[in-house]
Amino acid sequence: MASPRYFADPLVPVAYYHCISRVVERRLAFGPEEKEQFVRLMRSYEGFCQVRVLSYCVMSNHFHIMVEVRKRPEGEVYSDAWLLKQAALIYSKPAVRMLKEALETFRSQGHDAAAEELKEKYLGRMWDVSQFMKELKQRFSLWFNKRENRKGTLWEERFTSVLLEGELATLSVMSAYIDLNPVRAGLVEDPKDYRWCSYAGAVAGGRKALSALYTITNEHRAHERNQQGGSQRIPGAAKVLSGYRVWLFGQGEEVRDGHGSDSQVLRKGMKRETVEQVRAEDGKLTLVETLRHRVTYFTMGVALGSRGFVDAFFEARREQFDARRKRGARPMRGGSFAGMFAFRAPRVGVV
Repeated sequence: MASPRYFADPLVPVAYYHCISRVVERRLAFGPEEKEQFVRLMRSYEGFCQVRVLSYCVMSNHFHIMVEVRKRPEGEVYSDAWLLKQAALIYSKPAVRMLKEALETFRSQGHDAAAEELKEKYLGRMWDVSQFMKELKQRFSLWFNKRENRKGTLWEERFTSVLLEGELATLSVMSAYIDLNPVRAGLVEDPKDYRWCSYAGAVAGGRKALSALYTITNEHRAHERNQQGGSQRIPGAAKVLSGYRVWLFGQGEEVRDGHGSDSQVLRKGMKRETVEQVRAEDGKLTLVETLRHRVTYFTMGVALGSRGFVDAFFEARREQFDARRKRGARPMRGGSFAGMFAFRAPRVGVV
């Protein structure tokens, strides 16, 4: 029998959870492509469900997600247009069109109550950690089973969760624990080298991953002030990354049963000399390391070059992409990429 899960009081304005789910029979089912797809779906459902992923790590047979869940705003009125925009994050164009037509039909016939009831079926799936995890796991299972031509359950029982205190001390320790999973498993020596964890995503310049680090470090208040001012820029990202790196390596030092060269490793982690080196360098990465972790531009960018070159690429293939997209060129993040643009791979259809 599965152990009961405990959730925050419904009146609490914001709650934090560490969620874990494992593949049935602990099979090593996920390779690079599966992990990539899981992260894409996670981000899509994060947006739809109105939750916020603060830390994550996708392993070969399980995943960890630390998620922030805010209480549904009281008295807030959500327009039909807002709901359709949210639905587009996880549904296909035909499905969104059907929802739009249904709402328009109800409105045109004066059946506003029916329209609101339909909207509530979608709104009821938001601001809820259980709904987020349920829908993410189900959608990934559909994709995985279709790809592997298999049937049946993919996940071992339901997900487990731990309710977290929303203090920096708790959130930072949990984030380090999650980011250190691939190191503890012996897959990498440095978590920045494991593509499918939140720290690696932040090093690579991921806006959401970087933003999450502001919440779990002492820089979060400055970032919140910046957001209230309307700016989308994340200030001082290098400072946040270096500070977290020092903290992460301190938490990830290997544990041995003694101090001699013949001592045995009790828990895998970073060598003491590596931890000390990171501290001596104040957690800063070299330019070469930073570029290497933004290499996705060179492997998944589709087209790279000047703004004119990338826009011309887009214009020649406009019919292949979403009609809402107006330009192809998107600036490459990082000072070393100044003046260069990329055409990112088109978003994979979710449903």
